[in-house]
Amino acid sequence: MITRRVLLSGAGAAILVPEARAATPVTLAVSSNSFAYGGLRIAQRAGLFEKNGIVPTITVMDSGNAALTAVLSGSVEFCSASPGEVLAARVRGQKIVIVANVYRGLSGSLVLAKAIADKLGSGASVTIEAKLKALNGLVVATPSPTSSYTYPYKIAAQAVGVRPRFVYLAQPAMLAALQAGAVQGIIAGAPFSTAAVASGAGITWISGPKGELPPNAQPTSSACVETSEAYAANHSDVIDRLRAGFAELATFIKEQPGEAERLLAHAYPQLDAASIGAIFRDDAGNWTRPVMTADDIRQEIAIQESAGALPGIGALDPASVLLQ
Repeated sequence: MITRRVLLSGAGAAILVPEARAATPVTLAVSSNSFAYGGLRIAQRAGLFEKNGIVPTITVMDSGNAALTAVLSGSVEFCSASPGEVLAARVRGQKIVIVANVYRGLSGSLVLAKAIADKLGSGASVTIEAKLKALNGLVVATPSPTSSYTYPYKIAAQAVGVRPRFVYLAQPAMLAALQAGAVQGIIAGAPFSTAAVASGAGITWISGPKGELPPNAQPTSSACVETSEAYAANHSDVIDRLRAGFAELATFIKEQPGEAERLLAHAYPQLDAASIGAIFRDDAGNWTRPVMTADDIRQEIAIQESAGALPGIGALDPASVLLQ
């Protein structure tokens, strides 16, 4: 509601003027601090949410499942995880819905321990099929069983007849595990994947942002914003304003790429300019697709069915997963 306040002019006459609506504070729990959320960080630093009357506090959780638990418990208004995490929640009967997309496509890359990659050969002539076959029996860390980073690599490996041994770790812990030899590969987004490469512990074996996996294994999203059905039913205006911030982010990145890259660098000060530039080139376009469709969810369901991770997922109505 717009209220009015009274100002007194120099002549003493009372003048009614509109008073700005107070911004709405919300908390958004995200699954990690990876570059899947680079666009979100740009929008936050550019003031695009505040422009639309939203003041978000972004809280980093250990996983998508932890972020979903926070929103389902009512401790936060919004969370962000992969569509796979949302589908898993829906199969369990939890009333969670997707509000907006954050990252289009697959942001997670598979980084293999350098010593193993050197033995296998990692030249440009090595096909993706050969790289997938090389994963047979290797211990590969990934964030969770239903993470958007897990099931694309799982079904791509299954399609060529191999089975990596997946273990589950928070992304910040993956580099130490790789360096210690506890795992032989990691599936992570930048900056965690790039840190493993920069340290000399690994090499990028298969790139997610470059779309190197086969089409049938490509997810439509690595991160989207969710809320509970109960919150959505009572706060449609807040959701509309949050969506408007993401829509303006897409325009901002397209029209002011230099400024967007500068803000990204401020959000990740631990990375040098060259690394930020390379990541921005790979990922910027993936931050400009805020709308998800029922067809996108059908693709996610098909991938999850192929992976065999969620029994009963085929019975879900794709449209019911999206907040209309």
